[in-house]
Parts: sequence; structure tokens; C-alpha cells
Amino acid sequence: MRLELPWRRRSIGARLSLLYTLAALTAVALFAGITDWRLSTNFSAEHLRFVQAKVAELQVDLNDAGGRPQALLGEIVKETEGSRLRQYEARVLAGGHLLGETPGMQRELPVAVFPPAVGGLPAPPLRLWHADQRSYALATARLASVDGDTPPVLQLALDVTRDAALQSSLRRALALAFLLLVPLLVFAGRWVAAQGLAPLARIAGAARSITPADLSGRLPLTPPWPDELHDLVQVFNAMLARIEEAFARLSRFSVDLAHELRTPLANLSGELEVCLMRPREAMDYRAALESGLEECRRLNVLIENLLFMARAEHAEQALRLEPFDVAQACAWVVAQHAPGAAARGIRIRLDGAATLVADPLLLRQALANLLSNAIRHSHDGGEVRITLLEVADGVDIHVQDDGEGIETPHLAHLFDRFYQVDAARRRGVGQGTGLGLSIVRTIVELHRGTVHVESVRGSGTTVTMQVPSGLLMPSDSFQPEPATHEI
Repeated sequence: MRLELPWRRRSIGARLSLLYTLAALTAVALFAGITDWRLSTNFSAEHLRFVQAKVAELQVDLNDAGGRPQALLGEIVKETEGSRLRQYEARVLAGGHLLGETPGMQRELPVAVFPPAVGGLPAPPLRLWHADQRSYALATARLASVDGDTPPVLQLALDVTRDAALQSSLRRALALAFLLLVPLLVFAGRWVAAQGLAPLARIAGAARSITPADLSGRLPLTPPWPDELHDLVQVFNAMLARIEEAFARLSRFSVDLAHELRTPLANLSGELEVCLMRPREAMDYRAALESGLEECRRLNVLIENLLFMARAEHAEQALRLEPFDVAQACAWVVAQHAPGAAARGIRIRLDGAATLVADPLLLRQALANLLSNAIRHSHDGGEVRITLLEVADGVDIHVQDDGEGIETPHLAHLFDRFYQVDAARRRGVGQGTGLGLSIVRTIVELHRGTVHVESVRGSGTTVTMQVPSGLLMPSDSFQPEPATHEI
């Protein structure tokens, strides 16, 4: 049993809304992260440049004073004591002893919180420190000695409280905007999804109006559909056209089938009722039984043909392809129909030779149906001719008679089920069920071939089966001599 996750059962609109919201929030979060990172990077670079410049400046002051740290302390005090908001605070150490510092520095910025001292310029990396609601960027630099004296160590604390407050305010604003955007993006996503799926709702509404009672409806092509759905609408309309045609064929088939079954049953029932109306001679009963048996045989043939066509419509994999001599198969069919043709003085002529890779049993049945029709519609003493012609991709089989021919309006319907040209004679002697040519077309189409009819009223009819070969034949296989047979 396959388990389906709950999110897979959500509507397309819900999925689009969720994906849109997630994508938008991801973009906002990415933008906020990049903005915060860029601002922090810029602040850190500015702080580092200030510390580097200040260390270089104090190194120059130390050099000008001949290496005396007291002069350095005087310069630091002079820069820091006159400012209400000290920009930086500093401490000078020498040999591990405190030489001096900005007033009050020890309380907020003890020596231990500064990073280790490094020598040379530029100044070392900064360390961020928070004390008493203030923020500092700390750095420790070992200044260069003068005249071999012990080099003093300078500890600088840059006040970055305003920068930190600005960055903190920006982060809070971004977080608040992110929270406010969540419901806004959810509603926007629902609106976008609804607008995007509106054409699908139109398709659903139009499809609901199409019922089995009326299959003539189609999806309107105006107003124009989006490019992504234009092909879908056309395919849907084409599918409706095929369904309508299939329903129409099924309806006609049901009517024809009911008529075909009703006629022999009515004949059988009528003859039995007549026999039972009064006592009759044994010969009369025998005649009635023979007539009833003939009707039963007719029904059996009809049912067998219908079952064959039902199986054949889904029997592509059931074809038994094999190489065989088409002339021999035709000769076998001719031999089966020779007695009936001879009784009417009809000659059957077989010309040509060919080989084919196909299902021999099915092709013999198709040829038998064509030959039976040709004999039925030929004049007494006439001729039926079967011609075999090998072509590039298979074999053409022509069955020609010299009968009364068929009028042009009927040619397009000859292969329809139960269709017969002369409706007035459809129950006459020798008439078939109207399925023979339908079976021929089914068999030929199973072999990916075609069949067509040419006829002129009063000059006979020619039916041509064009059957492609199932696979290539070896050059030394099945090469019969052209032959002419006449029966």
C-alpha cells in the first residue's frame, strides 16, 4: 500500500501560494542577511582604518619625542579630555607596568579584555567588547622602540556605540518587516495563484456543460487562452470530437446489431409459430427445422464475426508473424471457394507470386471474405481475378470481379459494420451479415496496411489490400516462381 504525504494532496493553488510565499520570504531573508553583513563589514573596515591611522600617528609622536612614553601620554590626554563624547580611549604600558591611560578607562576596559599585543604596522585585528551599555572595538599594538628602549604597548578602545546601535536598529527593522511580510505574501500568493489558475477554472466550467446527452459542446477559443493552455484546449476539443464520433458509431452499431439479431430471430419465431398452429406432415416439420437451423447458423456466424472484431481491435500483440508464400495461401482460399463458383460457372484466376512476413491465418480469412464477396456479386459465367504484386515494402493483393459494380456514394461506407449497398436485398439469397469487409479492414490495419476499393457501376469492382512485410526477408528464402492458376 502506497502512503501519500499530506502536502501532496493539497490543491495546486495552495502549493503555488506556499511556494510563492517561501520564495519571497527567502529572497527577503537573503536581502536582509546581505544588507546586515555588508553594513557590518563596512563598519569593521572603517574601525580598522581609524585604529591603523591612530597607531601610525602615535608612533610618529613617539619618534618625535625621542622615544619618551610621557610625551605619548600627553598627546593622548590632550586629544581625549576635551571631547564630551570620547571617540577613543587609550592606555600605554611598558614592561608590563601601566604608564598612563584615559581617565576612568580601568573601570570599563581593564587590561585583560584587550587582545594580545603584536608588533609593527598596520594595527592588529579588532576585538568587539560591550561594557556599561557601550560598545568598543579593542586593539593592542606594540610600538617600535627608539634608541633601544623597551618598546611601549598601546591599547586602543574605539567607541563604536553609535555604529552598533545603528546596526541593531536595522536588524530589528528587518525582523519586523519580515514578520509583517509573512501574511502579506500569503494573501498575495493566494491572489497570484487564483489569477494563474483562473483559465483552469474556465476549462472545468466548460467541461461540466458537456454531458453524454450532448457531446457537441467544445471549449471556446475566445477570449484567447494562455500559451501554456492553448494546446491543451485544442487537444481537449479534439478528444471531445473523437468521443462524439465514437458515441455516434456505437449508437449506429447498436441499432444495426439489434436489427441484425431481430430479423433471424423473427424468422425463426414466425416459422415455429406457423408450424404449431395446426398439425402438419413430417416433411413440413423437417423443412421448418432446417430453416430454423439455417437462421441459427446465421446468428452463429454473426456472433463469431463480432467476437473476432472485438478481439482484433486489441490484438496487436497476438499477431503470429511468419514468412509464407502468399500464392500458396491464395490457392488454398481459391480451392475452398471453387465448388460454389463452379456451380455458377464463375472462373477464379490467380496471377503472380509473392512472399510476405505476416499472420497467414488472418490474411487467408481476409482474402476469403474478399473472394466470397467477389463471387457473390459476379455474373454467372463471369471471372474473378486475384493478382499478387510485390512492392518495396510488402505485397499488394488485388481481387477483381466483373459484376454489377458499386455506385460512388457507397464506396466511402463499404467498410462500415453492417453496411450493405442494396438494403432491399439484404435478406435475399446469398446475402451476408455486412461484416465481411469490416473484418478485412481490421485484419489489414492490424498488419499496419491499407485497403481500398475501386468500382464503376456496370464494370465490376477491384479491392486492393496493401500489406507491408513484418520484417526483412533473407535473399535466399521463399523465392517462388511466378505462376498462373485458373479454376
